[in-house]
Amino acid sequence: MRVKIIDHQDLSAAENQINEFLKKVDIKELVDIKFGTRFKNDTEGQHTFVILYEENMATGVEDPQIYE
Repeated sequence: MRVKIIDHQDLSAAENQINEFLKKVDIKELVDIKFGTRFKNDTEGQHTFVILYEENMATGVEDPQIYE
């Protein structure tokens, strides 16, 4: 299971980032996308997206993030 977090003030830009991410990663299963917004001074909103997914792993290939 993997997690990708995307933060952005602009929803359109966040949407583009999410779509580009989903195109780049070899996803076996998209588990869920969580969304939240927090505000500073009741005006500026920061949108956070948490993408939960299972990545396709080629047989015999080590996960490079396992050692991070």
